[in-house]
Amino acid sequence: MDVTTDRAKLNDLLKDLRVHWQLVQTQWDDPVRRDFEETHLAALEVRAQSAMRAMDQLAMALRQARHECS
Repeated sequence: MDVTTDRAKLNDLLKDLRVHWQLVQTQWDDPVRRDFEETHLAALEVRAQSAMRAMDQLAMALRQARHECS
């Protein structure tokens, strides 16, 4: 399990999502799109950021445990 690699993948995917969403916004601009963005995408971004912070803490704890066990 490589938490650092998985965190980087999640971060890259989040960046890709933002880029694609910007492209979508140029062609889909109505109340439904705005509602989708506020309801789903904003929540997804918050959860992804929270997951990445947790992954950072987990990586640090794993490094410390490896150090203490060696």
